[in-house]
Amino acid sequence: MAQPPKKPGPPSVRGRPQGAPAPGGRGGAPQQNDGRAVSLEAGKALQRVLDTAPNAAVAAKVDGPKRAAAEKVLAAAAGIDLHIAALPISPGLVAQRVEELRRMVSITEPRAFGQAIQAGDEVELDLLGYIDGKLFLAQQAGWFDVGPNVFLPGLFESLIGIAPPDNAVVQMRLPEHYPVAEQRGQVAAFAITVRRAQKRILPPADHPIFLALTARTAKTRAELEVLLVDELTQERARLCVDEAKLSLLRELYIKVGVDDEVPEELVEEELRRRWKQHIGDALALQGVSVDEQKRSLADYSNPAQRAEARRTVWEHRCLEAVAEHQGIEANDGEVHKMVEQLAPDIRKGDIEGLLYQHAALAKDLVKTLRQHRALAVLLGRAKVAFDGTPKPVDKLLTPLPTATGSGSASPAGSGAVRPTADTAVRGLKRPPSKTPA
Repeated sequence: MAQPPKKPGPPSVRGRPQGAPAPGGRGGAPQQNDGRAVSLEAGKALQRVLDTAPNAAVAAKVDGPKRAAAEKVLAAAAGIDLHIAALPISPGLVAQRVEELRRMVSITEPRAFGQAIQAGDEVELDLLGYIDGKLFLAQQAGWFDVGPNVFLPGLFESLIGIAPPDNAVVQMRLPEHYPVAEQRGQVAAFAITVRRAQKRILPPADHPIFLALTARTAKTRAELEVLLVDELTQERARLCVDEAKLSLLRELYIKVGVDDEVPEELVEEELRRRWKQHIGDALALQGVSVDEQKRSLADYSNPAQRAEARRTVWEHRCLEAVAEHQGIEANDGEVHKMVEQLAPDIRKGDIEGLLYQHAALAKDLVKTLRQHRALAVLLGRAKVAFDGTPKPVDKLLTPLPTATGSGSASPAGSGAVRPTADTAVRGLKRPPSKTPA
């Protein structure tokens, strides 16, 4: 009788067993001059993920195609060697997080009706971007800082002096480093509706009230920065593990997924979902005609986007096949716990009723848990080390980063490694259905 597979041993962190102390130690604050602390914590975070991987025998009742697909992927994962960059926590990164905290506990002063926008303000905008008369960018009721934007230089500064509510049309040439390659260097026109503006008043970083509002034990800014170094180290370590998951799925797709058959109707559904998320919903809210929305969807469905949609669909199908092959399941208690983590404001007693009323949500959450565990199984087959060379920052770039004052501190703002937005790693909460849109 075949024995169940053994769980993998501790991951290697730059040749050092996971859990072993890094040179230099962490008797006080983590070191800021290298990535050893991040590398060590990433190894621990990875081990926690691997500990969740089910150690079960292969399921008996799995149809032939899914069994073959899962076995092919599992075999391929065992031959993948990942090297993920564990970037250090720099003083500049800590200072940036301090500024994010200041914005979180700041107060705002609305600009009065007819009062001109000033540099440093925040503005609420409806925005439509056109290239050659075709929509390529849309935002509905988004808040933005009136200041430099690396991808849209001069766009928001051009609003200085405008007294909201008002409209503006701004023309500019997109820079050569714009995130979408085919749009670089193009002349774009932006139709902007300025809804309102506000001034944000930030507290001094060393003020006792600010330090108390950060909900940390620090009594001085220096003490706060020491705590933030440790927090950022933990955060970046978790994001390094996310990067490992993303990289593994990408490597698997290259090795075994490119030539696999993927149902075209699921690719079309994924394309439409992406378009709605990135631009379609904003077009509908701004009253753009149905014909123009159709043209926007057609333009969005270019070969590059279609290839990415195909890869994402393949990832979901791959993880589902592995979950069935390994007999991975999720029970009601685990689903309830997941809801508690995703929505802590919901009372425990209300979760069961919520899931009963929203059966589709409950089904998606079960699929999410199963696929995450399947990914942990695959990650356990691969070799992972957090010692890689930093790659060019070409992931998760958006030309419209919103103002951060009203929300929580963004991991993207921390400079941490993040996977792209459209991948099964982050999109598990909404896998493609079996029915085309």
